[in-house]
Amino acid sequence: MKGLVTEGSGNMIKVHIIRQEACGHCKACLSGYMEQDMDIDAKNLCDAEVGDWVELELQENAFMYAVLISYGIPLIGFFAGMFLGYFGISPLVPFLPASLVSFVLGFAFVLICYAWIRSQNPRWEGGRYLPLAVRLTTEGYGE
Repeated sequence: MKGLVTEGSGNMIKVHIIRQEACGHCKACLSGYMEQDMDIDAKNLCDAEVGDWVELELQENAFMYAVLISYGIPLIGFFAGMFLGYFGISPLVPFLPASLVSFVLGFAFVLICYAWIRSQNPRWEGGRYLPLAVRLTTEGYGE
């Protein structure tokens, strides 16, 4: 995908892209219907400066790892919370339905997982999950 460098020089730059490019054109979600601009930080591997157009790439397997972190950890937390709620906590509170206790604890675990992921964000932002500005390119959005 292509983007316009709006800030920075040296090792890190801020690149302006259209979100629809990053998400694709399948229209499977609401963001596929809207062209929303987005500014992202990227590692500058091509000595780009403000006003240059660059091609962005993700490092190998970075997208899959990011998806696993964003969705896999909370999913595991949800099931763990449901299991603990159903078999561990619901017998202690017999006046509440086991399914309700299970769901509430599962939802609480999801929130805890997202809070933990957010707390780890500075560690991951500086690492392999950042896009790379790999080469200078011509003006315009598109692939």
